[in-house]
Amino acid sequence: MISSDTIVACATPYGIGGIAVVRISGEIAIKIAQALSKKKSFKDKKASFVSLYSEKGDSFDVGVITSFHAPNSYTGENIVEVSCHGNPTIVNKLINICISLGARMADPGEFTRRAFINGKLDLLQVEAVAALIHSNSEKSAILNRRILSGELSEKLKEIKENLINALSFVEFELDVSEECLVEDPIKLILDSSKTAWVSVKKLSNTYKEGRLINRGASVVITGGTNVGKSTLLNALLEENKAIVSETPGTTRDAVDAHLIYDSISITLTDTAGIREARDSIEKEGVIRAINKVREADLVLNVLDSKELPRTVITDFKGSVITVLNKIDLLSETDNKSLNTYFKNPVCVSALTGDGIPNLKKEIKKALHTSDVFSDEVYLITQRQHAIAKTSLQSISDAIDKLKSASPPLELVSIDLRDALSAIDQMLGKTTSDDILNNIFGRFCVGK
Repeated sequence: MISSDTIVACATPYGIGGIAVVRISGEIAIKIAQALSKKKSFKDKKASFVSLYSEKGDSFDVGVITSFHAPNSYTGENIVEVSCHGNPTIVNKLINICISLGARMADPGEFTRRAFINGKLDLLQVEAVAALIHSNSEKSAILNRRILSGELSEKLKEIKENLINALSFVEFELDVSEECLVEDPIKLILDSSKTAWVSVKKLSNTYKEGRLINRGASVVITGGTNVGKSTLLNALLEENKAIVSETPGTTRDAVDAHLIYDSISITLTDTAGIREARDSIEKEGVIRAINKVREADLVLNVLDSKELPRTVITDFKGSVITVLNKIDLLSETDNKSLNTYFKNPVCVSALTGDGIPNLKKEIKKALHTSDVFSDEVYLITQRQHAIAKTSLQSISDAIDKLKSASPPLELVSIDLRDALSAIDQMLGKTTSDDILNNIFGRFCVGK
């Protein structure tokens, strides 16, 4: 379904630059390009160097117009992209002329929404477009490009095929078969359901790593005062980001730093030392530190190896690496006794850098990331993961019923249909407008 109105927006960031790209999509996009350039025709997917004219007929810039004729375009509609000089005055003038010629300003994400409505992209690919734009590491960009190319969609189509096969056998048994036309139909239904279950389970299990690759990981450094948290932050960053002092309580607020580690974006956070606060400012710092710990993907619990077995207690239930700092101040005998207090601690000297490479390896291991992608595709959003779990539960329910002495095929049919419906929701075939509005509302104007 192609929209009747035509939309326009700048597809490049606002500001001064070498060039800017203004995108026009809709029924009269090419007519607008003809009026802008006084050029009678444009060849599909061909660039034309032209002068750009105002409504009064005076030339205000030169640029390049590239046209993409429906249905072979990003939106499935006629699209024109005008590359002009990247001066905001010129860009605004160009957009205003397009509006005077019959276009209107695009809403956030409206170009991509039209691509979705016109069947050029499914909802998984739409989410990958947004994620690709905001990718903050090479690995994230590669992952989202794979999803945009349709790898995840193809995997879901395979799952749907197995579910449809299972459902077809169920419906055949319910509506058609009065004789034993198919040998052991329950086994056929069970086999197809189990195959679908295994595939959905594998997909569901990819979410944690997919989320970390796509969104990045939150690694929080916590511990008591003067255990060397800020020095450790600086050592991991290989720069002096945080202030280091022998005075307890120097760090009052969380200090965030961003780095790319083995193609994974990591937000590394140094927090205030956890202890009984001596004033309201320190108390607020401790509260913020505890909140950061609760939200983290990984916690580095830093202890002063000279003061063992002193520990810092938090209610964090996720991955924790115990880091014993200041080993440069210990004797060889003391170093050998460190494992007495903790199981598999990582021993470092944040001051000298000793043990830091090993700590980085342990961080990578704790985040469950690998250097290269597996052949499996990844789920990247909470929406996708929640739907996968719903589908998995429905398939599990169907399998449990099929294992009974007299399987209730009517109920099995309902479970399999619920599983299929969940897959369609993931692809966007049965998704509510509220969810679509939420997804497209996060896009920038021009995309």
